[in-house]
Amino acid sequence: LGQLAGCRRDFLGQARTACVAVGRPTLPRMRPATTAPAAALGALGGARAFAAGKEMLLDSWVCPDALYEATMGSEDETTLHVDQQFIHEFGRRNEVWRQRVMREDPDLFTQIKAGQSPKYLWIGCSDSRVAAENMIDAGPGEIFVHRNVANLVVNTDFNVRAVLKYAIDYLKVEHVIVCGHYDCGGVKAAFKNQDHGDPLESWLACIRDVYRHHQEELEAIINEEERHKRFVELNVIEQCLNLFKTSDVQRRRAHTGSRPDKFECAFPRVHAMVFEPSDGILRRLPIDWKEYIKKYRNVYQLYDADDFASSYEGA
Repeated sequence: LGQLAGCRRDFLGQARTACVAVGRPTLPRMRPATTAPAAALGALGGARAFAAGKEMLLDSWVCPDALYEATMGSEDETTLHVDQQFIHEFGRRNEVWRQRVMREDPDLFTQIKAGQSPKYLWIGCSDSRVAAENMIDAGPGEIFVHRNVANLVVNTDFNVRAVLKYAIDYLKVEHVIVCGHYDCGGVKAAFKNQDHGDPLESWLACIRDVYRHHQEELEAIINEEERHKRFVELNVIEQCLNLFKTSDVQRRRAHTGSRPDKFECAFPRVHAMVFEPSDGILRRLPIDWKEYIKKYRNVYQLYDADDFASSYEGA
């Protein structure tokens, strides 16, 4: 055990010295598990080691390998195993991004290491074409993001509710955006009368409910593509209304709306948006929030009438 600890200290000391010598801003990487002395740390790495066949806990953390270094020296990617090809590609892309960031904004990593204080919560679709950061050219730390199939806000979904709770009560976000997109696979699937299999089918049922609520309007639209686009928009609007139903949003708006000395208006603000993949334009959906709130206040309000009404002034 003493020999193991000594090897570990020597290895970490050498790695840190090397990092300082080249001015590398990242944590030191471990040596490959096939070379000494890192091999003595065991195949699992981290805080575990093995001596005489027994697992033993180390007294500190060991930094994992940097992806971009994992396949250094491998000039021909085709000779690599498929997993190594994946690591090689992701490592290269991570390093290209990291080097670009350090050139353009040298202090960024120091800033985001200190924590996050985003103004925005973005609830969007999981579709690979519609990442929030890309659409508004945002940097790390600007947007708190939750994504799922068809950008739903399901009040019984602990995932979205946990994100909402954290964003509103702890991060104090000022704006919540629900963003859908045309050509949405989830919305298209909800159009079809077929069983897609659980849990997907149970999820799509929430979108089918949107169609049921707006069936007359949607079936009046003759063109199928235009009907799909309107369905996407109505789905976004319904998810925004689901946000207003939550205790998290109501409580925060009641509090901020009753404190004009500290807040300009009731927060968080809720925004409905839709993205068009064919032209890259983000569009705002006009919604008369006051009318919706007035219509359903007696159904969904969770606070006294005066508190509830004041929280939605200027909504």
